[in-house]
Amino acid sequence: MKPINSTPATKAEQTGPRYWRSLDELSQSPDFLEQAHREFGVEASEMNEVDRRHFFKIMAASFAIGGVGFTGCRRPESNILPHSKAPEYQVPGQPLYYATSFSLRGESLPLLVETHAGRPTKIEGNSDYKAYNGGTSGKAQASVLELYDPDRSTRFTKEGANLSKEAVLDVVAGLKSSIDSSKGKGVALLTEKSSSPTRLRLKKAFLKANPEATWAEYEPISTDNGKAAASIVSGANLEPKYDLSNAERILSIAGDFLGDNPGAIGFSKQFADGRRVRSSKDKMNRLYVVESGFSTTGAMADHRKRLATSQMTGLLAAAALEIDLGVEGDALKPIFQKLASGLDAGTKEWISKSIADLAHFKGESLVYAGPQLSKEAHGIALLINEKLGNLGKTVSLVEIEADESASIEDLAAAIDSGSIDTLIISGGNPVYNAPVELDFSSKLSQVEMVVRLGYYDDETSEKSNYHFVQAHYLESWGDGRTYAGDVVAQQPMIMPLFEGISEIELLGSLVGEANTDGHSLVYETLQKAGAKGRIGFDKFLHDGFLGDSAYKAKRSLISGMRLAESMSGFAAIAAPTGLNDLEVVFANDASVDDGRYINNGWLQECPDPMSKLTWDNAIFVSPRVANELDIVSADSMLQITRKNPNVVKDGRSYSPVATVTIDGREITGGVQILPGLDNYSIILPLGYGRTRTGRVGTNSGFSSYAIRTSKSATFVSGAKLELTGEVIQLANTQEHWSMEGRAIIRESNLDDYASDPQWVEKMGMESHSPPILGDEKGMSVQQRSKETPRGGSIYKHPDYTGIHQWGMAIDLNVCSGCNACVVACQSENNIPIVGRDQVRRGREMHWIRMDRYFSSGDVNDLSTIPEDPQVSLQPIACMHCETAPCETVCPVNATVHDEDGLNTMAYNRCIGTRYCANNCPYKVRRFNFMDYQQRPLDRLYEGPLAPKGMPELVQMAQNPDVSIRMRGVMEKCTYCVQRIQQGKIAQKVKAQDSNNIRIPDGTIKVACQQVCSMDAIEFGDVSDEHSRVSELQANERNYAVLGYTNARPRTTYLAKLRNQNPEMPDYFEQPHSTTEYEGDSPHHVGGHGTHDSHDDYGDEAAHPDSHTEQGGTH
Repeated sequence: MKPINSTPATKAEQTGPRYWRSLDELSQSPDFLEQAHREFGVEASEMNEVDRRHFFKIMAASFAIGGVGFTGCRRPESNILPHSKAPEYQVPGQPLYYATSFSLRGESLPLLVETHAGRPTKIEGNSDYKAYNGGTSGKAQASVLELYDPDRSTRFTKEGANLSKEAVLDVVAGLKSSIDSSKGKGVALLTEKSSSPTRLRLKKAFLKANPEATWAEYEPISTDNGKAAASIVSGANLEPKYDLSNAERILSIAGDFLGDNPGAIGFSKQFADGRRVRSSKDKMNRLYVVESGFSTTGAMADHRKRLATSQMTGLLAAAALEIDLGVEGDALKPIFQKLASGLDAGTKEWISKSIADLAHFKGESLVYAGPQLSKEAHGIALLINEKLGNLGKTVSLVEIEADESASIEDLAAAIDSGSIDTLIISGGNPVYNAPVELDFSSKLSQVEMVVRLGYYDDETSEKSNYHFVQAHYLESWGDGRTYAGDVVAQQPMIMPLFEGISEIELLGSLVGEANTDGHSLVYETLQKAGAKGRIGFDKFLHDGFLGDSAYKAKRSLISGMRLAESMSGFAAIAAPTGLNDLEVVFANDASVDDGRYINNGWLQECPDPMSKLTWDNAIFVSPRVANELDIVSADSMLQITRKNPNVVKDGRSYSPVATVTIDGREITGGVQILPGLDNYSIILPLGYGRTRTGRVGTNSGFSSYAIRTSKSATFVSGAKLELTGEVIQLANTQEHWSMEGRAIIRESNLDDYASDPQWVEKMGMESHSPPILGDEKGMSVQQRSKETPRGGSIYKHPDYTGIHQWGMAIDLNVCSGCNACVVACQSENNIPIVGRDQVRRGREMHWIRMDRYFSSGDVNDLSTIPEDPQVSLQPIACMHCETAPCETVCPVNATVHDEDGLNTMAYNRCIGTRYCANNCPYKVRRFNFMDYQQRPLDRLYEGPLAPKGMPELVQMAQNPDVSIRMRGVMEKCTYCVQRIQQGKIAQKVKAQDSNNIRIPDGTIKVACQQVCSMDAIEFGDVSDEHSRVSELQANERNYAVLGYTNARPRTTYLAKLRNQNPEMPDYFEQPHSTTEYEGDSPHHVGGHGTHDSHDDYGDEAAHPDSHTEQGGTH
């Protein structure tokens, strides 16, 4: 029986919670309930059993190593040397910031990099570049870890033997001489996509001097179809660029513009600006999404439709038929009607209603086509946008350079013909990720000389004759363009750690530039681009970007006739029909992308936004496929726990293993059920299954490239899925740190908010139960931050005396769950990675977790898994409760409050009782079960005398302002107290003899806040009535999670709103999660103290006795 003050129970034993993080939570399986009642998982708090033989083996090794280590034990010698001349701008102990940029698939992201004593430690967005709002991505945040990766390439080699830097220069000189003499005949270069003006200049110079040479470019995840479509329908070299700033209605087809599509950072800001609601009179944009998988953009949708990727072109055709096509309609309608004929009536109605809504907002709407859709689909989308008056407003066509590059298929054909004898590969990893039918590994064996410039000694380097060390972008000069085309700087913060060279330096040598150092090459390019002279170039480096350098939009008409001609031979693809006719969709992974970040531990351990999987990929299937595979019982979903291995068991997540077969090729991997997928589509994330990588990326998942061909780069039909009968254990975090189904999500429709602005106050138990320590409803945010009403308590809580009272507000309406805040927090606060095995045990250390909840409305029937759930996202970190439950149980005062209202940790006091974690209702405290900072992941369990110590290279990535925690210590979010203290010191220095030591609002940005391009997080002084955080906490939508516990958290949330269209067939009067409160709150049925009014919050469905006792307390 639970204690009287435990969370109230769910409505009835046979029904699960109406919003849930996993299938086990939905079914309320016995294993889940057992896990939920434990603060730490079964295996999280228990060590491995060690038999006597293993114990002596480990200890013998420990003593042996210890003996070696203790020989000549002495304090290491170090020298402190003064600067002969003080460096410019450098103040001892103070960080120095440099503007640079991070590039991925031809798009550069403007950054500001924090350096300490000449070493980069933290990535931030360039706040001066207003289009991105100072936001960055998780991948950019984690890129600093790659700079200090011990597994990065450290040596130049020839056939595996070391080469000196002088020998490398001789090789390059020989290459140049050979290429010059043949005018490039027999020479080919294979590079990745790039927007660098300097590389483009060198490329042109190289091809001009060597007209017989072949230049090929390849990206495993191509974004070129939009360009191809624009060229077709306009007859010019144009590319579509989208702008969501004024888009009131958005229809996204197979796109993820809030996730990993090009321009996502800018799109996130624009979308959030149209989503931000501060009063019941504010407007809000509306988002329609059609997709086969489940993306972060889909999670934010007001209306979402599941559809196979093969049917997207037909869907766009059906959408085009709903608008006036004008005089071109006669040529287009027969084509569109044929393409749309395969859609069912429900899908046609859905798209008809959504397009009708867009048509009411001509010039303020947008049809967004995902970058991997066919050029025909992009062409139809451009046509629809033109007919809706969006061209030049939410969609622009910009002029681009004509692409003269060959494809990787062209290069493979040239190699087969024997016309290539020298191949230079810059970046990428084609042996691993090239289309499988090309068998690129064998292609390289046909080339006499293969030179590889790479950051890692990977699969491609293994097949090359020469391997050159590539410099990290933080070690080298360069430039690039943002999504909008603005030229941005890339400048080094540190000398190359291993004498690496950049791509432009290699090209400069091959072209014969007078000065081949990166600085000179970029300087020459910028002189031609508008940064005149040294002063102009220095300003470019200081600002990080070149003003007025964006792509220029061109007024162009979309020709429907050209589109009709290009689609004359386009054939529709039949929709998938069953287990023997599945559609496989290849998706770039949210963590490792196309495989390039496989050795980045921060990204590997960051849970996927939707599946919550870490360290591996999986075969993601819909509930329909799971049912037909007999993974899930058709009789009762409650039998999952007996029939389906894809559940939590003893605190671990298990999955069945299956094989996907297509055209005689197959891959095998674990199966995970993901609600919300198209019925007969399976999702295969790319980027895993690497055979030659670093220690972090070894043995991670399976390679989806093994069944991916040139013609099926996005999807392939006709696949077969079969279970092997085996079971695999995956590191999935969706069950971890569960708040046991308690009511923490609050949502409503925009119309309901307009009619009842106080709706948030009527939800949750605190709406009808008096505060334990007194009524504070009449108090302002500022008063509440300073004092706690005593009420009927015999204890008077001390008032907070600090000038500042720190707090946070998170707007759930503009949080997309992108995980950038999770990685930024890890980088800022020296949070360790713990590895796959430790995550399986529930020991991950992230201070922020991104909770993803599914909701499906009525779940009285558990015979099937809901196929069309809605998704709610919520970042959870330490709430810095004013009456913190963790503080009262700590026997050594390791966690206490300071005068500013922060719940602080004294690490050197902590003795590791873990009482605080057990008493935290938010499950946000993390315990160091191992010395994660001092030992490699594969040596955590070695004896106490085993060698410890972080590699010197990895130490360089640590933030010197944050303490490193050790084994046995509890840790959690600190509100980035180091930044608060820095802000205080800076303000005191500025104030001098005055008393003006209050820090101006907005001066301090915590790491999670700074990285967020959507401005979902606001941090500041809640005692200042004019601060932004105070204004948000005074907003009608503001609420405290688990407020009825009277923990008085300083972090609060603004409830989520959905802007639904009443005309849509999938319209719901209320969001699914809101139905948790309907009929259960005393504002609807029952009354205060009635049994039914309090039975909707907890997880005591399996404990009816506690339910009875709970009701009796009122």
